[in-house]
Amino acid sequence: MADFDPEKITELMVEKATGYASAKTQAKELMEMTGLNPDVAEAFFRGLTPRGASKASDVRGYAKPRGYQPRKKKPRK
Repeated sequence: MADFDPEKITELMVEKATGYASAKTQAKELMEMTGLNPDVAEAFFRGLTPRGASKASDVRGYAKPRGYQPRKKKPRK
C-alpha cells in the first residue's frame, strides 16, 4: 500500500484548480509523494483549470467560509 497523505494531494489539486500552480509543477510534487510516472502525474492535473471543469470546492467537496485566507507557501530553498 502507498503511504501518502490524501489531504496533501487534495491541496495540490486545489492549488492547480485555483490557478496557483501549473500542471507540471504539481505533477513533480505528486511524483515525489507517490512515485507515479511523470506522464500519469501530469495527466492527473491536466483537467483542473481555474475557469474550466472544476472549482476548488468541487475538488475538496465543500466550500471554505467566506474571507478564509490560506497560509502562504514557504519558498523552496
